[in-house]
Amino acid sequence: MTDDRSRRPGSALRAVAKRFRPAPAPLTVNDRLLRWARRIGEFGVLDREYFEILVGRTFASDAEAIEFYVLNDGSRGLSLSPLIEPEWLHDRQPDERMSWYDFLHQESGDLVATSPVFDSAVYAASVDSSSRPSTPLDALRHFLAHATAATPMPVPESRPGPAPTWADQRARALDTARRFAAAQRRTRRRYRKTWGGPDLEQARETYSAGLARLDAEKPVVSIILPTHDRAGRLEQAIASVVAQTYTAWQLIVVDDGSTDDTPEVLARLTASEPRITSIAQDPAGAAAARNTGLANVTGSYIAFLDSDNTWRPSHLEIAVAALLQGDSPAVYTGLRMVGLNNTADAAAESQETFRGEPGTLDDLLAGNFIDLNALVVSAVAVADIAPFDTSLKRWIDYEFVLRLASRSGVPAYVDHLSVDYDNTFDPQRLSSREGASWQEVAVARQLIDWEGLESSAAARRADLVSVVMPVYREWRMTLRAIEAVLASAASGPDVEVVVVDNASQRSVSAILTAWFGDEARVRVLRQDRNLNFALGSDVGLAATTGSVVVMLNNDTEVQAGWLAPLLRELDDPDCLGAQPLLLYPEGTVQAAGTVFGGDKVLPWHFLAGHPRADVDRAAQTAFSAITAAAAAFRAADLIRWRGFDPVFANGLEDVDLCLRALASAESGEAHFAVALDSVVIHHESKSPGRDDARITNRRIFDERWQGSYPASEPGRYSAAGFVFAGVSAGEPKGHDVMVRSSQPVVLRPDRVVADGPWAGRPSLRWALKVSPGLRERAGELAASLRKRGQEVVLDEPDAFYRSSCSLDDVAVALIDADRFVPQPGAVNVLWDPAGVADPLATAAFALHAGPGGIVRAPSTPSDVEALVLEALAKR
Repeated sequence: MTDDRSRRPGSALRAVAKRFRPAPAPLTVNDRLLRWARRIGEFGVLDREYFEILVGRTFASDAEAIEFYVLNDGSRGLSLSPLIEPEWLHDRQPDERMSWYDFLHQESGDLVATSPVFDSAVYAASVDSSSRPSTPLDALRHFLAHATAATPMPVPESRPGPAPTWADQRARALDTARRFAAAQRRTRRRYRKTWGGPDLEQARETYSAGLARLDAEKPVVSIILPTHDRAGRLEQAIASVVAQTYTAWQLIVVDDGSTDDTPEVLARLTASEPRITSIAQDPAGAAAARNTGLANVTGSYIAFLDSDNTWRPSHLEIAVAALLQGDSPAVYTGLRMVGLNNTADAAAESQETFRGEPGTLDDLLAGNFIDLNALVVSAVAVADIAPFDTSLKRWIDYEFVLRLASRSGVPAYVDHLSVDYDNTFDPQRLSSREGASWQEVAVARQLIDWEGLESSAAARRADLVSVVMPVYREWRMTLRAIEAVLASAASGPDVEVVVVDNASQRSVSAILTAWFGDEARVRVLRQDRNLNFALGSDVGLAATTGSVVVMLNNDTEVQAGWLAPLLRELDDPDCLGAQPLLLYPEGTVQAAGTVFGGDKVLPWHFLAGHPRADVDRAAQTAFSAITAAAAAFRAADLIRWRGFDPVFANGLEDVDLCLRALASAESGEAHFAVALDSVVIHHESKSPGRDDARITNRRIFDERWQGSYPASEPGRYSAAGFVFAGVSAGEPKGHDVMVRSSQPVVLRPDRVVADGPWAGRPSLRWALKVSPGLRERAGELAASLRKRGQEVVLDEPDAFYRSSCSLDDVAVALIDADRFVPQPGAVNVLWDPAGVADPLATAAFALHAGPGGIVRAPSTPSDVEALVLEALAKR
């Protein structure tokens, strides 16, 4: 039968219309995401209460919540359910290119764990065969439909501890979400583009009772204004004080050793205004200048103004009225800021932002939102916490406000815009020159009660070792590191692990808490902000209860029997701390102690990049410093030393600690130890921002220890059979850092065999490059060579090109599927060419050896080559 549908009336017209119809608009990213939102809604796995707590908002429907998730998850790492942890699932689904929801939508038969507490295979096995789920999504749906509060969670078999009930796990997840949401709120950006607050008349109405008292009592406000070489800006700042609507004030300007026209400006202004007092002093910094001002105040209240900034006329009027009307000894007002304190705003038009809102002490610890220029405080409250800390080089005002808040309560917020703050980039400003880690120094004093820790140190458990593990944005290695510690503890002393999560993305604490939630020996402490290694470790130390504390990087993997040798070293009262032998995964040395090259030479790790055999030969165990990547200390000692100095941001804090400890030691035999029979593998990950402060760390370290560096230690290399020839000077990194990077120059001297059949003949250094399947053959060759007084090291494939290869005289490639490129400057031997898969290897090596003897050799070998040929022939 002929199909004549194309001849029906109108079909031709429709075809023509279709040809000229505009093409549909392409789907946008949001279109695709919203399409996925509808599909996710069909999954039926959303836990809306959990998600609302997590994001700190409510939704009118499940659909609205899921749309919010798909449109915001890219930058926030959210989760829709305690049963689905996207990063965990991503690592276990067969195709890592898929999103978690795409994987579930595909209805894959791969029954994987969708979170640390929900293994779909374990759950499916617990369900009767007649209704057994066949996909992860089916398992999730079935669980949610049938689980009761008492249902045990189907956890992966390897998860430590007992399986929690669904009620317990969900409560734990809600608590974790609640803590995360609270931290997000505390650390939110507190700036806004518009003010939107009350105007002056509204403020006067709000504080009318205080204004009445102000008019009646007229208390004097003492204003402290430190300045240094700001003559051009100083006059504007002072003019803003003179223009105040409240006139009972005293201005004390402290000239901190200015070399510009500041003295002349002050002389002119003080002559015309008797309420202004000028005090000159030698340059000592802003903190010292403010302390000079405090020593000369006479008012009942104290306010602060920097010479870069100005007040609006109503600042003192409203602030002091609020003080008189309220019950807080201190208040702060709103702030208008111009600039972002970066080089981009120095030349272009600067951005304008506003800041002003109330907060708690926890908010304040998470980040400063009270500027000193906006603060007015009673003289009594200032006297209780004065003076300003002159040891700080930055965040001096933040530390002062923190002390004020902890002693007298957080100052009350006055919703009135009265301060104009210049935050444009200025290289003369401390905030532009000094490192950001001074913020950690300021906050550390509120986070850690060292005196309290010291007084309770004797009560710590003598039978417990506390492991402190800081982590930043990495849960996979952290999980492995913790499990290695717990596994090793089965045959040793009791341990506890305190994980300090330095404000990582949500998934880190969520996954670690879910995985170790029923393991009593593990605690996860999430911080509101990144405290860096030093302060993060100190916070962890404060939370421990053992008499011995081990600082352990989260990218390490302890080996069996690692802990006992460290504790053995600490049995020696002269040992202040002990580290294991740190090896890279391929077996080369990462750190075997820290050595020095003399004054103004930065220290380095002993025999880094060498094979372990060199460390064993050197047998060096006593050092002036060790690495804190893995190190054991007596808790009482760490507390007495006040832990790591937070001024060092992820670098040199461990060396500084060791030098401070040695400087305070009473015994002349005090030292730090390396336990060579304790081994820890260091994977040495690179956390984001890990080296951001490297230059600043070097400058601070050199300023502190210049003239007191430990002496150069060439003898350590002699013990390993090498000659320390000096240091290789690197380029200066940062011209304000008066110390250059350096590396040791190590040579292997000519040596002769001391005894045996080859006595008096040259002893060469042989590096056997060994494929895993040829280890036994390599061992036989090594034994034969050692009988002839030869020095032998073995390298696995990942260590074929270790940094210390230049010390090797001979490189022997015992390889099959692996490749080894001949080493310049060495005699290169290819062992058993017939068993080598690489077609380029035969031509690349001038010397072949194997079961058939010497296959190829130089026609006129050198003395070294002749010895190699003879040694191989007699293997």
